[in-house]
Amino acid sequence: MTPHAAFLALPYAKRAVVDNLAKLKANLGAYGPGGFYDAVAVRSGTVAERYLALDQAMIMGALGNELGDGSIHRAFVTPQIERALRPLMAMETFNVPARQGAV
Repeated sequence: MTPHAAFLALPYAKRAVVDNLAKLKANLGAYGPGGFYDAVAVRSGTVAERYLALDQAMIMGALGNELGDGSIHRAFVTPQIERALRPLMAMETFNVPARQGAV
């Protein structure tokens, strides 16, 4: 599980997100001097003790959106942005089948 994924749920379940993050920190040691670590294997309790810029950006974006009453969402979810992105997304193939035997 990646702590940044929990932050993305803030608009939908604030209390559950805060409780989840507190448990990740207290019970699994998923928080270090630089913030939440990259990932936690919940069953084994193994923590990937590294920080990824992507994770930290997602956390900061989610917090900014929450504290700014949806300001980041409003800035990027506009008809103009959609018009600009649709042609780019149309070029991508998102239905690549998984390889047999892949984990």
